[in-house]
Amino acid sequence: MKKLILLLIVVFASSCASHTSFNTFYKDHQEDSDFSFGLSSSLVASFLSDEDAEDIKPLLKKAKHVRILVFTEQAEDKTVAFQKFINRSKFEKMVKIKDDDDQLAFFTLEKEDRIREIALEISSGDELVLLGLKTNLSQTDLEDLVN
Repeated sequence: MKKLILLLIVVFASSCASHTSFNTFYKDHQEDSDFSFGLSSSLVASFLSDEDAEDIKPLLKKAKHVRILVFTEQAEDKTVAFQKFINRSKFEKMVKIKDDDDQLAFFTLEKEDRIREIALEISSGDELVLLGLKTNLSQTDLEDLVN
């Protein structure tokens, strides 16, 4: 009986851990968005100019997929929901930039000294864009990209 209870606790804990992914937020709010899409990182490179692709090639090599949600209605409600998700999922705020009604926030989720996910929140007036990128970056990889 103790083994069964322990097994159930492990399964429950691992299922809760999977709910920290931006992909979960994406699935939960995709129906409410005005526009949403997901791409594999290899397809992202095809939409970039050669110069831009060279700059972010190291990131794309260590990324799995990109998910984007765009809200023009209910943006304020979705901002609140996204902040709750970020706090609950233990994302760390790296950068926040405000300029009048425009705001950009950059978040990372680290596990085992690797950046496993990057989330961007871009808001401008009544519009909200949320971007999630599944990655496997080291802190050095991120610093190299910034430089």
